[in-house]
Amino acid sequence: MIENDLKTAILTELELSLQEISPDFMIIPRQIGFSIDNEHRVVDLLFYHRKMQCMMPFYLKFGALQNDDIEWMQLNLRTLLKYKIRQRDEKPIGFILCVQDNEEYVELVQLEQSKEFISKNFIKFPLKKKFKSKLHDAVHQARKQLVHGEVNGRT
Repeated sequence: MIENDLKTAILTELELSLQEISPDFMIIPRQIGFSIDNEHRVVDLLFYHRKMQCMMPFYLKFGALQNDDIEWMQLNLRTLLKYKIRQRDEKPIGFILCVQDNEEYVELVQLEQSKEFISKNFIKFPLKKKFKSKLHDAVHQARKQLVHGEVNGRT
């Protein structure tokens, strides 16, 4: 399997499954580029949650989480905060979705949030746990689709 094909398949599955978590997730065009200090990375998915009133960028990474991944996401969050959000919106919340071997995990990255916002939304919406489950399902489904597509291509 080619990593780009797997990444595209996972993102497609995630896009659909995250919108199933809540109809309040609105997708913003895929793969928004950010260039910081001559380093160019892509935010793979960008959602806006209507009830929580915040943007949520997602970055899908193969391999172990590194400190520079967290720092990079924090820079993206500050950029979104400065240029993209409306005055009444909450601060954006970032998610780094890691796929390593046969394990997936989710790292939540946020700027300082008010205690009221955190208790109101993160207790009611256990996002990290739900996103980990959806990531696991998306990886499984994407691998299955790619294997099935390769088998069909040979017959």
